[in-house]
Amino acid sequence: RRPHCVALRCRRAQPHSLARAPGARAPNALRRTSVGALTVGPGGSVFGGMEEDSDVGRKPTIVIVGARGLRNADWSFSGANKSDPYTICRIVGKNDFQIRTRTIDDALDPVWNHKEVMKNWEPGDDLIFQVFDKDFGKRDESLGTFTLLSSEFDRHGFDGDLRLRETGGPARSYLKVRIFFGEHDWNDDDIQNAAMATATFTKSGMTSVMHRMRNKRLGIDNVNSGVTRRQFRDFLRNERDRQIHCATLPFTILIWVTFSMLAWVQGNVSTVHRLRRGILNTIQGIHVPHVMPDGTRGPDLMLGNVSSIDHMWEWIGRGLVPKFGAHANTSHAGFVNGFNKLLGQVQLRQRRSPLGLCHGAEAVEGSLAGFAQLGCRNTGDASQLAAYGPAVGVAGDATADPSFVLGGALPIGAAERAFSLDDYYYAFLDVLQPSIAVERVGYLRNNTWCDDATMYVEVQAAFFNGEVMAFTHASVRFDFQPGGVVRTAVSVRPVVLPEWTNAMIGLSSFWVLLLLLLCLKAVQDVIDRKDKGSFRRRLCGDPWVVLDIAGFVAGIALVIGFVLLSQALDLFLERLPELRELYISTPPLPGASSPTVEAYREKVRGYELVLSVSMQALGMAVEFKAMHRIGMLLYTFFVLLRFFRGFLGQPVMASIARTLQYACQDLLHFAFMLLITFENFTLGGLLLFGSQVEAWSSVHAAHISALMMLAGLGDFAPLYDVYPASAMVWLFLFAVALVFIGANMLLAILTGHYSEVRGESALSGQSIFDQAYVLAGDTLWVSTYHLRRLALVLRAKVPKLCAVLPYFDPEEPRNRKIPYDEILEALQPPSHEDESAVASGRVTRHSKFLGVPWAKGIPDWAPMHQDFLTSIGCDEATSKRLMTKAAAFQIDPEQLPADMLSKEFEGQMRNMYEQLYAMDEDLKMWLGDRSIDCQNMQPRQRTLETLAAKSIVTRTAPDAMLSLPGSPMPPQPQLEATMAP
Repeated sequence: RRPHCVALRCRRAQPHSLARAPGARAPNALRRTSVGALTVGPGGSVFGGMEEDSDVGRKPTIVIVGARGLRNADWSFSGANKSDPYTICRIVGKNDFQIRTRTIDDALDPVWNHKEVMKNWEPGDDLIFQVFDKDFGKRDESLGTFTLLSSEFDRHGFDGDLRLRETGGPARSYLKVRIFFGEHDWNDDDIQNAAMATATFTKSGMTSVMHRMRNKRLGIDNVNSGVTRRQFRDFLRNERDRQIHCATLPFTILIWVTFSMLAWVQGNVSTVHRLRRGILNTIQGIHVPHVMPDGTRGPDLMLGNVSSIDHMWEWIGRGLVPKFGAHANTSHAGFVNGFNKLLGQVQLRQRRSPLGLCHGAEAVEGSLAGFAQLGCRNTGDASQLAAYGPAVGVAGDATADPSFVLGGALPIGAAERAFSLDDYYYAFLDVLQPSIAVERVGYLRNNTWCDDATMYVEVQAAFFNGEVMAFTHASVRFDFQPGGVVRTAVSVRPVVLPEWTNAMIGLSSFWVLLLLLLCLKAVQDVIDRKDKGSFRRRLCGDPWVVLDIAGFVAGIALVIGFVLLSQALDLFLERLPELRELYISTPPLPGASSPTVEAYREKVRGYELVLSVSMQALGMAVEFKAMHRIGMLLYTFFVLLRFFRGFLGQPVMASIARTLQYACQDLLHFAFMLLITFENFTLGGLLLFGSQVEAWSSVHAAHISALMMLAGLGDFAPLYDVYPASAMVWLFLFAVALVFIGANMLLAILTGHYSEVRGESALSGQSIFDQAYVLAGDTLWVSTYHLRRLALVLRAKVPKLCAVLPYFDPEEPRNRKIPYDEILEALQPPSHEDESAVASGRVTRHSKFLGVPWAKGIPDWAPMHQDFLTSIGCDEATSKRLMTKAAAFQIDPEQLPADMLSKEFEGQMRNMYEQLYAMDEDLKMWLGDRSIDCQNMQPRQRTLETLAAKSIVTRTAPDAMLSLPGSPMPPQPQLEATMAP
């Protein structure tokens, strides 16, 4: 019958016992041989491994893990130069073979993880470990030695720290060494657990035994073995973020620098500000002496105190016209504030509304109906406007003055209809001839060009500054609001002509090229995300891809906006020569012939049309420039978000970014509550103070005043003058609810999430300078590898260079890209679903890594080993560097925050509970199996008794008694020959 086999291989049972022969070693010898499997025979007998129990072929495997506290044998002024240690292991008295680790530069706590078999070792040989400092140009200096006796490791191996002697200084130096025999580092507990196996050993029980064997081999029971799996996972996540996110910083900085240069050169912010400030001060500084109806001198008229149509005409005729046109030197007429030349004439544009019944007049009853006979302004079509002016009712002279005709009687063609010129009434003032302009103002005033139907009047003028090559569109608006209030607003918006030099063309082309590269990168990212399913998921699943696409669209929108701005400026520039050609400074003399007058009027209409179109084109250019500036503002937010993406690769900045990310939901809820509170206080201020205080008289003004109150810039005195007690209560509740509670709640949300983020990290927060140093080291590490490979290729291809180029040993090819995602996914502890997926053959997120021996249910506090990385797909050099960087990236346990230590403790206790639970299940299963074996022994015994009764030896004499089981044995005669069994 073929025996039952467990573990990796099956083999027919060998007829030998586990009992030790004289001179043989303890069962530990079974551990030190190549234990590839355990063989279980019929009845539950456990036999040995694949080899006999002997010392033949037992060679120790030496693992030189690392050292700590080494003496610094290299001296320098800066202190950056440190010892370059390496370790040698050899047998005492034998110099034919030795084990040597690699040399680590500038390290007092090196980590080698060097593993090698001591081939010439024989039982009884002692080992000596020597640590040296590698020096160039002189003999290597000893940093310490230690002799390990054979009796300390030949039976159970060795795993611990060796305190070095003869270190050459007062420092205490230790060498971490591990020694085991055979292929794996089994211990006696593993052998005892394996000996519990029987013919009915279940799958779950075997899995638990193999888990314990594997955990011991990985050194989980050794808490001082280095970086834990969780620490390495945190380090690798930060390393991946650094590789992915920090790699975007150079491109982001390039976009930012290019965009900043374009914005500064084309925006001309300082020039535009000075130009606007000068013209604005000129307009706002116009003061007109005002005489009251009784002949007394009243306050000077300014834009701030214009309160009627008469005040408007007085400010225009006696203030604006002389300011823009009059000058002591006639050659400077039309120049404002220096070099700002007025282009053409000043345009007055009026928007009127039809007069009709007042709102709700039908509901007015009795004597109140007579008070609404005048009519009120209401919205309606411009075609419903009634004719007015001095020529109304005069036959044959309906168009004597085009200022009283809708559209200004301008000869509007198909090209000019796009500017909607026929919706306004126009009047023009030739301020270069102040007397004629003042006379024209008086004419319009006396003939009621503005009356009760006027909604607003805009006074527009265009200027050109040849010193800075900029145009300025200036507008003063008089808005006649319902209720009799006149509100004035001044708008001065310059626009600078772009100078297309070679440098500007090159810079703009380079920025457009960057936009195309950004688009190509986003498209490539979408293509690489084929595993994400549909195109919509690939496009919208990654927010950074969406950000890049939005940045590309925003950049193209800026380009289109700049093209539209250029077209509007070109249209305005095309009309400027016509203004000079059509301008007539002298009207025809009185009594001139009708053809002369008609020709003059025709030319004036053409001039006014060109001026109106030019004014509209300049206004459109100014609007496009304003929208272009808003687009540039939004584009800066795109650049800012890309900077935040790069900051995710820096641990400290990533903690801040993750804090904002985790707090986003709480902040949204808090912002909603804060907004509702703010709106209610704003509404209360509007209802309480709006009828008495102008700053709170409208919804828009109330919001502005409330924001100023929130910022501490509001004016509380007018509120207190109106309602003292109510104002104090409102301000107190406003400050408590929005300032004290709101601000502190915001700080509490951010502080709580930041503490949580910092507590989850088991890594030290590298500064920018430390990370720059690490980045430089990585660059050097990669570049030197490529240079060595290049030197090997050149030496092989060009033999003549062998005398010049140094020789390097061939190296294992390194990974072109470290599989961060695969390693992080394998480091995640498998769930119950993953383990069941392996049994059923399904594939889940982690189940594909469960076949890797290093990735099966190892707790987070278990030490990380380099073999794990090599099994996933990393080359040996990359694996060693990742392990070294992870060890240098950890926080000193004494500096860990309390909440993180608490979470570590909870995690370790949880893992201990899981191990105890698994052990309990294994013991129950083993006891169940033993109970079954005991129950099966009685039937087996009876079967053996029956077989023995049937196999009784034939009687030697006729009178001999039959021997039955359980009866006393009769005396047997002495036989000369031995019976065969």
